[in-house]
Amino acid sequence: MKRMLPVLLSGAALLGYLAGYASKPVPQPLLNGHFDASMIPSAKAQEHKDEVMPFGFNSPQEPPLAPDAPPVMYWNIDDIRKAHTAMSERAARLVQAAGSGSSQSLGGGPVHVQTRNFSMFMLYRMYRDKPVLSLSKVNSVLDDAEQHAGAYDFYIFTGGTGEMILGGKIANQQNLQDKDGIIPGEYRGQPVVGAQTYKVKAGDWLLIPPDTPHQPKPDPGGFSYFIMKINVGVYPWSLIR
Repeated sequence: MKRMLPVLLSGAALLGYLAGYASKPVPQPLLNGHFDASMIPSAKAQEHKDEVMPFGFNSPQEPPLAPDAPPVMYWNIDDIRKAHTAMSERAARLVQAAGSGSSQSLGGGPVHVQTRNFSMFMLYRMYRDKPVLSLSKVNSVLDDAEQHAGAYDFYIFTGGTGEMILGGKIANQQNLQDKDGIIPGEYRGQPVVGAQTYKVKAGDWLLIPPDTPHQPKPDPGGFSYFIMKINVGVYPWSLIR
């Protein structure tokens, strides 16, 4: 038995060595700038598979995210400045007219985009030194403050100077109405209580969150701005004003 012990130990060591060698990872070839031909079959096998996109947004079972998306659009800053001048000249003529109970703003310029998710356009706010009736029947030199439950307002000021009154609460607040009646989530009125005032000029940007009162206060000469209204995604777009 003692003579057999060295033989048994040697055999166990040999088996251990063979088992370790068999489990050793096979070294992978290094490409070092050369194409490994062994990869060609697997690559070819994947050529005819549809590309998998994140969140399944290209799935044929899902509706397109932007079915009414506009094409690529470009606006030259010179055309934007011309639009400011044209609207300013129109406003100078209109400001002489008596107040009609409608908003003292006017639109114009080359930007006209409307989709189910957002809209983009230009507006001009005119300066008045004599009060007129606002939409909410307040005698004032300012337009009523606005409050939109369903949309962000994003402004880029394109000409003129003035102030924007933001936040707080609208006193004398009323639901906006049109020919079909009350528009839910759209409010108008003035004055605004407990708000902050921001000086604005051409080139400034402004983001107004949903349900935030905001009121323009233009300087003499008025101001114009590009505005994008962004639907919050849970509000009927047809109600957003």
